[in-house]
Amino acid sequence: LALGTFHSTCARILRIEASHTGLDRSFAIYDDGDQRSLIKRAMKDVEVDPRRFALGAIKNAISGAKAQLLNPVEFATTNTNYFDEIVLRVYERYEDLLRQSNALDFDDLLMRTVRLFQNNHEVLEKYQERYVHVLIDEFQDTNTAQYLLAKLVAGKHRNICVVGDPDQSIYSWRSADL
Repeated sequence: LALGTFHSTCARILRIEASHTGLDRSFAIYDDGDQRSLIKRAMKDVEVDPRRFALGAIKNAISGAKAQLLNPVEFATTNTNYFDEIVLRVYERYEDLLRQSNALDFDDLLMRTVRLFQNNHEVLEKYQERYVHVLIDEFQDTNTAQYLLAKLVAGKHRNICVVGDPDQSIYSWRSADL
């Protein structure tokens, strides 16, 4: 039996499976304030004027890309306008700074775990055997990364139960997609 949020479960898995991810097991998890500070630094490093491009808008765009499981290289293929080009420059530098700090943000916890499962079948099977039954509450507030994570973990036994109410979805601003 294991209980946890998507993020806490993914953090635990990434620490256990660090050798398969290229991560140091002692990675830090950056909260919103840490993210904002690092994005501000990344914006300065790539010479993006914060008076012209709001830090919050760039942070949300990076978070949205990660929720869609797009790393900077993949995000570059979706660029449709100048703002996306700015976000890409900041996103690339932000990822460099995270790496240098041995840190992940909350979106990385999900994205890195999905990628781990997609790229390492042995590790995926280990967790499919461990989590024979999967229950997800507040399913209306899941994003693409969370959906794929649940689908991967429950893929072998297909014992999954989700509970959600579309009328109570409150996280569309955080890439929730019923």
